[in-house]
Amino acid sequence: MLFPCIILCRKGSKSIKNKNTQKISGKSLFRHTLDYAKKSKYITNIVVSTDDKKIYEEAKKDCFVIYPRPKKLSNDKSTSESALQHTLRIFENKFGKVEYVSYLQVTEPFRPNNILDKCYKKILNNKKIDSCFAAYQQEKNFWQFNGKKFIRLSDKNQRYKPRQLKKPVFREDTGVALVTKSKFIRKGERIGRHVEIIKYKGYSYNIDINLPEDLKIARIMNKYIKTKL
Repeated sequence: MLFPCIILCRKGSKSIKNKNTQKISGKSLFRHTLDYAKKSKYITNIVVSTDDKKIYEEAKKDCFVIYPRPKKLSNDKSTSESALQHTLRIFENKFGKVEYVSYLQVTEPFRPNNILDKCYKKILNNKKIDSCFAAYQQEKNFWQFNGKKFIRLSDKNQRYKPRQLKKPVFREDTGVALVTKSKFIRKGERIGRHVEIIKYKGYSYNIDINLPEDLKIARIMNKYIKTKL
C-alpha cells in the first residue's frame, strides 16, 4: 500500500522573495520539511509540486516531482486544494489509486515530535475517520467580524473563567500535519466530515512563515527547538 505525502512549493511570494528556499540553520525551508517527511514510518512516496527550478533540483533525487506546476495553479489566487487535487491526480495516474494521502506545508518547519505519524496511526486504526490533523490548543476568547459588527464566538459560560478552567478551542493546522482519505482531495477538499485531531501547545511550534519578521523569529527559535519526527 502506498502512502504519498504531498509538499507544495509555489515560487511566487510577494512578502518574502524565494521564500521556500530561504534558509534556517543552513537548510532551506523546503529541506526542513523534506527531511521531516523522510523520517516517517508510514510515508512511502514524497510528492513535490513546484514551479521553482531550485526546488526541483533539490527534490528530484528523493521525490516524485511535478515540475513545472501549471501557471494557473501557481498564482496568488490559486488554492492549495486545487494544487493538491492536481498533484494527487498525476501521482495516481502513474502509480494507481491510493486510499490515504498526507500533507506538510513548507512554511511551518517546526513540528511537535511524531505528530504526523500520530495522525497516520490514528486514522489507520479507525476506518470511520476521514481526516486527522494537527490542531493548536488555546484557552482564549474569540470573535469574528460578520461584515457589520464583531460577534463573540466563545460560549458565554466560558468567557470569564480562569484559563485553567476554560474549555480549550483548537485551531486547524493542516500545514503542520494532515492525513486524509484521498477521495476528499480528489473532490478538491482537504478534510472530511469525521475527523480526529492531534492537539499540541507551545509557541515554538506555532510559526507560519509568511512575513520577513516570521522568518527572523524562526531563525532565532531554531536555536532552542529540538523537533523530532
